[in-house]
Amino acid sequence: MNALEKFNLSNKMDGQIRDVWSLRSKEQKGNAVVTYKKSQVLYALWHTLRNPAVKEDKPSSTLSNRLDKLQSVYVPLSKEERGGQAGIDNECTAAQAFLTGTALSLMDAGFGLGTAGFFIHHARDSLLLQYDRIMQNRPSWRNEKEPEDKTVWLLLQNHDLQELYPAYDRSKIEGWTGSGLPPLIINPKYAYGRDAMHQELDGYINHSTHRHLLVVELAKMASVLTHYLETAPVLKRGRHR
Repeated sequence: MNALEKFNLSNKMDGQIRDVWSLRSKEQKGNAVVTYKKSQVLYALWHTLRNPAVKEDKPSSTLSNRLDKLQSVYVPLSKEERGGQAGIDNECTAAQAFLTGTALSLMDAGFGLGTAGFFIHHARDSLLLQYDRIMQNRPSWRNEKEPEDKTVWLLLQNHDLQELYPAYDRSKIEGWTGSGLPPLIINPKYAYGRDAMHQELDGYINHSTHRHLLVVELAKMASVLTHYLETAPVLKRGRHR
């Protein structure tokens, strides 16, 4: 497997550091889990991600269209997870909705649709693992200061000037649905707590070719999103597009 297909994500748990190589999405097995309709996911994402200055309670139709477009790059459901029966909605779990929230956060930071889908394709399993970890020590969904630092940070570098990096055949890399070269996303890691995140920053900015990175906090988003999913109204079919 090409090195770009392996997202080596440093994952610190119980004081130990281990590398998590993201795998292809696996079908869920075992006990049944709660799933949510698109209208509920849209409602939850809108109330989680919108700026407080936006007072409109009804989700934007533009955001609804973004969710449809994300499905075209298999976010949150992989090819194997999507049903093909006409008239049947593809529902998703809270963890899978978290994948959509992460993709939207990346798009809000400047990622294109295909690049966001490419990253989720490779980081899917590790992100689902992070969601489970966050829910085990979940921060408050309210906007309040907590005595314990429960933050979880995703750090990565996305390079658009690919001529500055070694040339090799990237034409067969999995997960890229766009034209041209697939994205060059390197050094993705998770950091647990602000102190660990600051330590990771020192490791990134240590060379003339590594001067920038994207930092996204995941835990608060996961907690708020889950709260709104649990309280989201179920809209009748056809009312939300």
